[in-house]
Amino acid sequence: MPGKPKNQIPSLAKLRRQYPTEAACRAFLEELRWPQGPFCPHCGSYAHWALNGDSCRPGLKECADCHRQYTVTTKTPLHATKLPLWTWIQAIYLVLTSSKGISSVVMARLLGTTQATAWRMGHAIREMMHHRYDIGPALSGTIEIDVKYLGGAPK
Repeated sequence: MPGKPKNQIPSLAKLRRQYPTEAACRAFLEELRWPQGPFCPHCGSYAHWALNGDSCRPGLKECADCHRQYTVTTKTPLHATKLPLWTWIQAIYLVLTSSKGISSVVMARLLGTTQATAWRMGHAIREMMHHRYDIGPALSGTIEIDVKYLGGAPK
């Protein structure tokens, strides 16, 4: 309809076309987590090599400095997940696009998982959205909010 604002949020169908395979989902998560290239979550080194082969997990890398192995999900709430990354991307989409939140029962029905799995996924996604390390400098002294003062005079 003319005059109606365009919806900037892509549909699940468009997301599926964008990320049709696990490799595409992994590449998407790697671009989000490592915009300057992969680095070791254990020691922070950028020197690594990719491990390939039938016995290796997809996306597995080994640090050249500390020799520990990692993937894009290492040290995140997605670590050691048995679910496909596409299921995680769908769950993230559902949590981010629901205006009042989404229950684990509804999420389980939409994702095809159990309610307990959907509940754990919802909590893991909220944990990833937490800005505990990116809060900026703490406020100190007298903080004025409009015309109110909090704290009062010292005793």
